[in-house]
Amino acid sequence: MTIEAHDDQQVLGQALAAARAGEDRALAQRVRDAGEQAVRLLTGLWRLMRSHSADNHAFDVPVRDFALVLARLIDLLGPIHIVCVEGQTYVNDIRIRLDERIGGAADLEEELGKHQSGGLHFDEVLSETQIRELLRVLAGKPTERMARNGLGARLHDASLPMVRASGLYRLRLSGEVNHAQDDVRDVPTLLHRAATQLADALDQLRAGRALNPLPVRRLVNDIVDATLSATPEVQAALIGTPVHPSAQAGHAVRVCALAVLIGRELGLSRGPLSDLGVGAIFHDVGYAVAEGAGESAMARHPSAGARLLLRQRGFHAAKVKRLLVTLDHHRSMYSGPTLHGRIVCIADDYDTMTRPRLTGARFNPFEALERMQAVAGERYDAVLFQLFVNRLGRYPPGTVLRLGDEQTVVVTSVARSEETFARPICRVLQGEARGDDGGTVDLAEGGEIREVLPP
Repeated sequence: MTIEAHDDQQVLGQALAAARAGEDRALAQRVRDAGEQAVRLLTGLWRLMRSHSADNHAFDVPVRDFALVLARLIDLLGPIHIVCVEGQTYVNDIRIRLDERIGGAADLEEELGKHQSGGLHFDEVLSETQIRELLRVLAGKPTERMARNGLGARLHDASLPMVRASGLYRLRLSGEVNHAQDDVRDVPTLLHRAATQLADALDQLRAGRALNPLPVRRLVNDIVDATLSATPEVQAALIGTPVHPSAQAGHAVRVCALAVLIGRELGLSRGPLSDLGVGAIFHDVGYAVAEGAGESAMARHPSAGARLLLRQRGFHAAKVKRLLVTLDHHRSMYSGPTLHGRIVCIADDYDTMTRPRLTGARFNPFEALERMQAVAGERYDAVLFQLFVNRLGRYPPGTVLRLGDEQTVVVTSVARSEETFARPICRVLQGEARGDDGGTVDLAEGGEIREVLPP
C-alpha cells in the first residue's frame, strides 16, 4: 500500500471512530438548527424584496444574520447545497424540518421554481454586500425561456460565481411506477440521465468545488428499483447500454448497475443497495484530478478520489462506505478490501474488459467471464464472483453467437433460471428471424450454439 493510501485509510479510521462516538449525530443537529435559520432568513429576505430595495435599512439585521449563519454552515460542512424538492428542504444530505405554519420550504421552493431551479449552491462565504446583490438577482424577473440559464448568467454578471442555481428535483412517491422496471425502451433514458448528472458532478469537482451526492443518489435509487423489479431483458439493458458521450461517466453508470446486480444476488436490501450503487458510481472519481497518464493516473486515482470525496465535510455511514470504495476497488482479495470494494472490483473489471476503449484489448462478455474466472479467489472474492456469473448466465448480455442454422445473434437477457443458465434470449443480427416476434430467439425453446464471435 502506498503512503498516500495508508494516510487516507487512517483518516477514514478516525472518521469511523468519530461516527461510533456519536459525533455525526451532534453535527447533523447543528446543521439542522443552522439550516432552518438559513432557509427562514433567505425566504424572508426574498419576500422583503417585493416591497423594498435591497439598500433599505430593513435588510441590515437579516442580511447580517444570514451572512453569519451561512458562514457557520460552511465552517461545518464546506460548500453548502440548499435543495428544495416537493415541500422538503435539504442542506447537503441532511433534511431540514421546518414549521410550515410560519413559512419556509414551500415558499422557497415556489420562488426558486419561477427560475426553473430547485436549489442554490454556495461555494464560499458571502459578504453582506454580496448577499444584497444576490437578493437583487433572485428578485429579478425570470426569463421566459431557459429561466435557470438566465439566472446563472445574471449571477455571473453580478460577480457571484460562488453561487449557483441547480435544476429541479423530484422525489418518486411510494408505490409510483418506475417505467424502466418493465420497459427496456426507457432504460437508455434512465442511464443517460444518471451519466449526465455524474458528468456535471465531475465538472464541479474539477473546478475545485465539493461534491453534492444527493441528485446522483436519487438516480441511483432509480437504477436500484429497476434492477429489483425488472425483467431479465431490462436487467440486461441496464448493464449493457452505451449511455453517454463521456466515457468516464458511461463507465461509472454501468459499473453502478453491475454492482447493484451483484448486491441483489447477495440479498442486500434496498438501502444497502443504494449505498453500494452510489459508491460504485463514484469509484473512479479520482480520475477527475489524478495527475499523470496511463499507469501513473491508474496508481493515483484511488487516493485522489478519496481526497475529493473528503471535501464534503461531516461523516455518516454512507459517505464512509463510498470513500472506502474509491480506495478498495483495485485491491486484491489478499489486501482485505471491504464488501462494497470487492463487489465494485468485479463490476469495474468486467465493464473495462468488455467496453470499447482507446487502449487495451476488448473481449466479448463470454471471454471476459472466463478470464476473470481464472483469478477468482485471488483477485476476486470467489463467492461474489460466482453470484455474478449466476446472474449473467453462461453467455452474458452482449455476447455475439453463431447458431447452428447460421444465424448471428446477440444475447439480450441475463440468466432467468438454473435451467436456462446457458439458454438466453437473443436478438437476430443477420439471417431470417425465428419465432413469432420477428427478431427474437429464445434458445430455451430450441436452437444450437455453434460458436462465440468477437464483439
